[in-house]
Amino acid sequence: MAGGLAGRTAVVTGGSAGIGQEIARRLAAEGADIAVADVDAADETRALVTETGRRFFSDKVDVSDEEAINGFAARVRGEFGSADILVNNAAVVLLADLDHVTYDDWRRTFAVNVDGPFLASRAFLPDLKRSRSGRIINITSSSYWTAPPPFVSYVSAKGALNGLTSVLAANLAAHGITVNGVAAGLVRTAAAMENTSEAFFEQAVQAQNIQRVQMPDDVSGVVAFLASEDAAFITGQIVVADGGSTRR
Repeated sequence: MAGGLAGRTAVVTGGSAGIGQEIARRLAAEGADIAVADVDAADETRALVTETGRRFFSDKVDVSDEEAINGFAARVRGEFGSADILVNNAAVVLLADLDHVTYDDWRRTFAVNVDGPFLASRAFLPDLKRSRSGRIINITSSSYWTAPPPFVSYVSAKGALNGLTSVLAANLAAHGITVNGVAAGLVRTAAAMENTSEAFFEQAVQAQNIQRVQMPDDVSGVVAFLASEDAAFITGQIVVADGGSTRR
């Protein structure tokens, strides 16, 4: 199946599972070839992508490692020639309030959630410039506005990612590159279930205008739109896709 992204290559960090996996599947369904960088193997994602008839490449990469992400970018060029779309989705969530968060946890959260998107954006910048219609899409979080206390390092990092989104949009517009963010709410993934509970999900639903649990495809559809030509005049925006919890 070929959709609006036919002939384009999308890079998805953290694409082996959860939100990133669904983003990779959706972009492939829209016609894009997919490259995934993740610390875990992406065999399930490979199967989902190849079912659509699109090409797939993955590698085990720590996005906070500059040498590793630069090497990954070079290998993606070897596989696909170039990249047109970069989705910075890789993240870590460490739960602790200010009394209990360690500096090591704080630094690790920023390394993956902020340094990672910075390093990946810089590594793939030559490709995005060549594309002349490049896309950078950062997966951020509506927790930046709701600020649940146990997420002190995560909320702070996502706030920094919002700022990076804004400044990159200004920096890169002259090259035809748009830069936007998608601020998701609490999305039901295996990782989220490990860090929270059903009761926490129930509380999240009660805080939303849309009274159901958010799923990964509630995020991937927004990403697919921002990656498309329909969104060519949208940049520097944080699209909040959280069921309305920030508007209650």
